Amino acid sequence: MTPQAFIDAVFDEQRAAFASLDAGALDALAGELDRARRVFLYGIGRTGLAVQGFAMRLAQCGIDAHFVGQLSAPPAGPGDLYLSAVALGSLPTADAIAAAARRSGARIATITARPERVPDVDLVVRLSAQTMADPPASVLPLGSPFELALHLLFEHLCLVLMKRRGLDAAALGARHANIL
Repeated sequence: MTPQAFIDAVFDEQRAAFASLDAGALDALAGELDRARRVFLYGIGRTGLAVQGFAMRLAQCGIDAHFVGQLSAPPAGPGDLYLSAVALGSLPTADAIAAAARRSGARIATITARPERVPDVDLVVRLSAQTMADPPASVLPLGSPFELALHLLFEHLCLVLMKRRGLDAAALGARHANIL
């Protein structure tokens, strides 16, 4: 497969994943993110890497965002949002953390490829892309299609939040780390 054929196939897969997104659910998630006192984010593996990148973008948008498990994360409570990305809908660690967030009074949101498997949440965004548990259909291996779509979805949400908050790239850049 040539590099051009590869990227065409990947873009076709991503277009299909985004074509099935529920615009109302995305708008609701953007509203939850914008209104939350604090946002706590969780994901594991390569999905977790995309989630950590989104935590940084939220902070650059002026949102008090924390990746669950970081030593500097404050306690969660009422008015907070816990957002997880769990491709398979349910994993023991993610379910336990969501339950703890619920007990703290936080609202719960999840991005997943399998919403029917998500326990006790306030908002679910379905991201229909291949996960590692699906039969291979992508030119990408395992859960890469979901992970890539998740990263792109987070960038879209960042742009939505920038518009809602009247921010531009310079405003985000002013909040970018400078001790590198």
